[in-house]
Amino acid sequence: MDLKNTFKSRIRENKIGSDIYMAQIDNYTILTDTISKPVGKRFVQFYLCTKGRASFHFKNESLRVMNEGNSLLLFHPEIDIPINISLSKKSKLVIFVIAIQKLEDIFSKHKDKLPLLIQNNYTKFYHEKPLSIQEKLIISQLEDFTLDQEFENHYLTLKLHEFLLYYFSSNSSTSSYHLPIKDEKFIRKIYEIKEFLMENIASPPTLKELSESTNLSEYKIKEGFKKIYGKSISHFILDTKLEIGKEKLNLKVKQVQEIAYDLGYENPSHFIEAFKKKYGITPKQWMMK
Repeated sequence: MDLKNTFKSRIRENKIGSDIYMAQIDNYTILTDTISKPVGKRFVQFYLCTKGRASFHFKNESLRVMNEGNSLLLFHPEIDIPINISLSKKSKLVIFVIAIQKLEDIFSKHKDKLPLLIQNNYTKFYHEKPLSIQEKLIISQLEDFTLDQEFENHYLTLKLHEFLLYYFSSNSSTSSYHLPIKDEKFIRKIYEIKEFLMENIASPPTLKELSESTNLSEYKIKEGFKKIYGKSISHFILDTKLEIGKEKLNLKVKQVQEIAYDLGYENPSHFIEAFKKKYGITPKQWMMK
């Protein structure tokens, strides 16, 4: 069954036998696209966000958001987990779906590398990690290739095998966020905190205020935020301010001092200092590039 989508994302689908399915989705529109497809419990699902952001909707009404440059692995041997995604505007997503038996065959001599297989029994697994440079390269090669139809599936199979080798060989040494699906409510709260911070970036709430509004302890907020986004809240706020500042500088509409005030800096020199530390040049030099 083909993917169902509400708008008109560009979708390239490849089915390799009954065990492997691939989709490359490019939502080039200015609207969020909702995409769905039934998937049986015998399949392992990989989601690779190469641009923008994707939101995953689960049966228990929980939500998981994945940002650009991250991958998500889903597997549950007892229940079906259908593809149910909201792909944000100007976003791209690659999907690999492979039968667990096929995955086991590929790693027949290295089953210890498969965290989904414990003592020869399949176990539910939910895993998010940043895409490595090698994995990003493989994905880019999937986007840019032209072959005769008879060779296309063979090429895609080879690339999938190559991706899986890099993915599982790096899993043990890659620092990543890893929580079971049952913690989705907590994850959603952390995501809401991040969205609230972005909406109020010029005057962000304190950790105490976030704790009171979410009914989460300050410790849980700090730990959860860092696990999911890979940085502390203060680091996230600083990075976001500087990214917004960079975009405003690119517009060349306001002066550096005005932009600093817009971002909540009481002293523009603090903005200039932080910007230079991150990007290697001053805001004024950036504007003149």
